[in-house]
Amino acid sequence: MGPGRLRVATAALAVALASSGAPVSAVATPASAVAPPSSAGVPFATPPLVLAPRTTSARRLTPPALLPLGSLYADPATGRRERILGDLARTAVLIGDSQSEPTDSWVRRGLEKAGYSVYFAGKGGTGFSVGTAAVHDYDDALRLGDWLLPYGDPGLVVVQGGGNDATRRSSDAAITKGAVAILDELRTAYPHSKRLMVGTLSKSAADGGGRRTEVDALLGRIAARLEVPFVGCGDWISRYGLADELADGVHLKASGMARLTPIFADSLAAQGLALD
Repeated sequence: MGPGRLRVATAALAVALASSGAPVSAVATPASAVAPPSSAGVPFATPPLVLAPRTTSARRLTPPALLPLGSLYADPATGRRERILGDLARTAVLIGDSQSEPTDSWVRRGLEKAGYSVYFAGKGGTGFSVGTAAVHDYDDALRLGDWLLPYGDPGLVVVQGGGNDATRRSSDAAITKGAVAILDELRTAYPHSKRLMVGTLSKSAADGGGRRTEVDALLGRIAARLEVPFVGCGDWISRYGLADELADGVHLKASGMARLTPIFADSLAAQGLALD
């Protein structure tokens, strides 16, 4: 019997056995009738079997809880890369300018005194409506990845600024647009976190605060409209006698920052934002 007729006969026998209830596996196929394997007919011929498409990032497939600390995670909820830092319940995410950026700044130290560890995301020279050659304004910097936020639910999210907007004479409309945009974005990113806006450190209006004092008041109105707690500091230089502590007219010396730290921490406590 030729090979073709043998295959036909074998198939017919298998059909007959299946109709009678016998397992098809009981049918033995002669070795001479088995065709040599064809790689074209076997799409996954050799292990390991890779099911993920090449265009899918491994970090997108790995649950964030399983990634090592410090890893970058492509968060599908926000569409941004975010840092894995573990439990953020006692972390304050701080977005700000040069009033916040130094590690001994009154904003950072005040948050630490209130019980938080601080994750800073921002840059000196930037603000709600202005940026630098390297870093955009707050909302665009977040959107374009100039700086990254951590993944998770921080205990507090703080936005501080306004000084550079004042110095560069940004309009109220431009500052309002930028402030609303970043606060809305942070509300979406961290729906379970408390939020806080910190205004523009300045002398009082009667003491020559000028545009800085005006911007501080504007930010206070924006925060009230968005129901975000606000710490206004548009007269603190005058109120707390810090004029002699200024290094350059707008920034405090180290000694001045140390003096302002407990004042800011007390303001956090008054807002119910200090940790136990």
